[in-house]
Amino acid sequence: MAERDIGRHAARGTRHLLEVHAALATVALLFSLNYIISKLGLHAFSPMTFAYLRVLGSALILNLLFRQRDLPPLSRSDHWRVIGYAVLGVVINQYLFLSGLALTSAHVSAILMTLIPVFTLAAAIVVGRERPSLLKISGIAVAMSGALAVVGREGFHGAEKSFAGDLLLIGNAFSYALYLVLSKRDMARLTPRRVIVRMFAIGAILMLPLSAWSMWKEPWAAIPGRAWLALVIVIAGPTVAAYLLNAWALAHTDSSLVATYTYVQPVLTMILAAILLRESIHPTAIVSGIMIVSGVYLASLGTRHPAPDTPAIM
Repeated sequence: MAERDIGRHAARGTRHLLEVHAALATVALLFSLNYIISKLGLHAFSPMTFAYLRVLGSALILNLLFRQRDLPPLSRSDHWRVIGYAVLGVVINQYLFLSGLALTSAHVSAILMTLIPVFTLAAAIVVGRERPSLLKISGIAVAMSGALAVVGREGFHGAEKSFAGDLLLIGNAFSYALYLVLSKRDMARLTPRRVIVRMFAIGAILMLPLSAWSMWKEPWAAIPGRAWLALVIVIAGPTVAAYLLNAWALAHTDSSLVATYTYVQPVLTMILAAILLRESIHPTAIVSGIMIVSGVYLASLGTRHPAPDTPAIM
């Protein structure tokens, strides 16, 4: 009888582990597809319009799924901090990400987004939440060298739009990393779901006046159905579904495993971009990606929390 119980327990454990890996693999695929599908949508939408519609749609879905009427209201100080998180993690994040993606290739965008853990560690060291060490500093240096290599190549080859797009994406990674560091304690105290639902609602309000002119000038009648479909998929898949799956996985496994799956995204994006967008993958991009991922791994050695407690909203 005991052996049978042990067998059932082992089977449940194996099944649960497979579910976690399936969830994380799905998240990696959704985030990788986000670069491709968003790129297709940006062929018709302006970046600011696409960004606002994405945040608005996500805010509506998240607030419908997770109504918080039974929770006590946030204190004034908590409310102002969440507004700050919304500015960093939603408003600046979405504008810089989509504006950068519109100007450069999808696979380079995915490579540069792996800078987020490095910038997060650097910001944590600056504000005193992580102790500097030789491994951490070396990892940051290696990752930044990889980023400079891919950005420098586009700058030296005269691709001004791609160069500007790369800089916007690096700014986006820094803004999001700052949000992760500053919000970490409040995420643990107020719960990620509550904070992120509120962030998207606030972001939709703050972005409206900033996006109003773009939406006023948008040629709505000329936008094809496939661009609207791309927007719907980005909202439902890489935003809402990926957040829910990632949050579930974070609650059922170590953050280090979640971090490992983020390294899969640039590889998947390169493959998908080559197949679906016909992007040519330059060897510099591959070398830069290896350098950045190696730097992230090196910096994470000896770090207690190598992965952020909240999923990236890209």
